[in-house]
Amino acid sequence: MATNPKLEARAETLLTDEGVLRDPVPVESLARRLGAELSFQPFDKDMSGMLYRDGQRVVIGVNSSHAKTRQRFSIAHEIGHLLLHKGRPMFIDRDGRLNRRDEVSTLGTDTEEIEANSFAAALLMPRPLLAEAVGRLHRKGQPASPEVLAKRFEVSVQAMEYRLINLGLLSPDWDSS
Repeated sequence: MATNPKLEARAETLLTDEGVLRDPVPVESLARRLGAELSFQPFDKDMSGMLYRDGQRVVIGVNSSHAKTRQRFSIAHEIGHLLLHKGRPMFIDRDGRLNRRDEVSTLGTDTEEIEANSFAAALLMPRPLLAEAVGRLHRKGQPASPEVLAKRFEVSVQAMEYRLINLGLLSPDWDSS
């Protein structure tokens, strides 16, 4: 799956506008600067996060029982909904899928969910910062493995692997063992 240039550009613009020049991306600060209140709650284990907006306030709910890397991705995902999908007052994400109680959303094929996931990846692992980190590691003679990069960017190894594959920096059949 290739990256979406429009979503890549939108994420990079947000980072530039907010003066984010280094990894890891301060996603909680970005959410707050965009006017969102963060609420960490122990949701059901399959509920990652949610976005609520009513014209007066914006709340991003995050599952406090999930790993920190998952929480960061959930916040970035909800920022994607906030910026990309105007008009809908609420998004509830269960295992990365929108729970609107329809068959399309439960399959994870909903266009808005795919866009929010792609935006989140581009926001947390921006191409320029990732390329810079890979180059820096190579110059130091260190491996630029998904594990090393995931730790540096504070994302899951799986998210980093997908991102590297989508950017063409890692082959899909790569084996870390």
